[in-house]
Amino acid sequence: MLSIPYKYCNHTTIAKIWSIFAIISLVLIIWYVSAGTYFEFDALGVWILSCLAILYISRKPMEFLSEFWCKVVIFFGVGIVIFSFISLPIGFTHSPYSIGEYSILLSGIGLILFGMLKFRSYIFPVLIPFIAVAGYSSYELFLRNQDWLTAPLVPVTTSISVTILRLIGLNPVVHDNIFSFMSVSGETISLTIVSDCTGIMSLGTFTIAAIIVLISFPVSFTWKSMGLLIVGYLGTYAANILRIILISLSGYYFGPVGVMEQVHVNVGWIVFSLWMIIFWYYFFTRQVGIQFFKKRGQVTG
Repeated sequence: MLSIPYKYCNHTTIAKIWSIFAIISLVLIIWYVSAGTYFEFDALGVWILSCLAILYISRKPMEFLSEFWCKVVIFFGVGIVIFSFISLPIGFTHSPYSIGEYSILLSGIGLILFGMLKFRSYIFPVLIPFIAVAGYSSYELFLRNQDWLTAPLVPVTTSISVTILRLIGLNPVVHDNIFSFMSVSGETISLTIVSDCTGIMSLGTFTIAAIIVLISFPVSFTWKSMGLLIVGYLGTYAANILRIILISLSGYYFGPVGVMEQVHVNVGWIVFSLWMIIFWYYFFTRQVGIQFFKKRGQVTG
């Protein structure tokens, strides 16, 4: 038999075990295998939302798969697992092995597990990270030959960043998508705004997170939530502008090497992660009605 009798399983316990295993294994992959880049932390964020969705759904009555769909889900799970091992050789993902390939593998394992348990309610949340990685990889392949997609954002991002820097007092000189200014030590600092600097990856991650939340928490699908999501997109883009400003300021105060290089590598995911935590905490508590912390004096039975 491909399925496991439900009497041997508790879908709430399974959800907790799966979430703990997924997050711990992903952190270990980032720590020991990956380089801890922006993409790795984006992928981890998608998995955290996926696990939150599964934990939330586990509090509700489980919807089960029929025998036919049980076999279909397991079949696709096996296919995704196999695909995770060939994605590098066929050029769909890039060397070295990272959280992207592991996310594909983990989604496949999740499909097999929940297919065997017939847990229909968990199928989509566990599939979302695979869709995210596949979407990003496909998008990356597209961008290799289609830079025009982000081209309209380059002058806008440059103009906004330069305007803010002038208000701060750095007085940058602009030429197309390149601006330069003098550091306090008299060195010339030059920054070039390219497609990666437009925040397109952050906007993509936010879009995936929004899709996960809206599908997993239908109660949040209101006109107010749509307005909040617009604020979320503006905030995500603003976080990218803040990243550029912080990189510029680090160059202004500390010069073009050393501190500026470290800020360029790390400030992006730090700012974006903080924004995601603040926004989604507000969204979940106000729109979904989830309380992450007990109110003072609250007693639970």
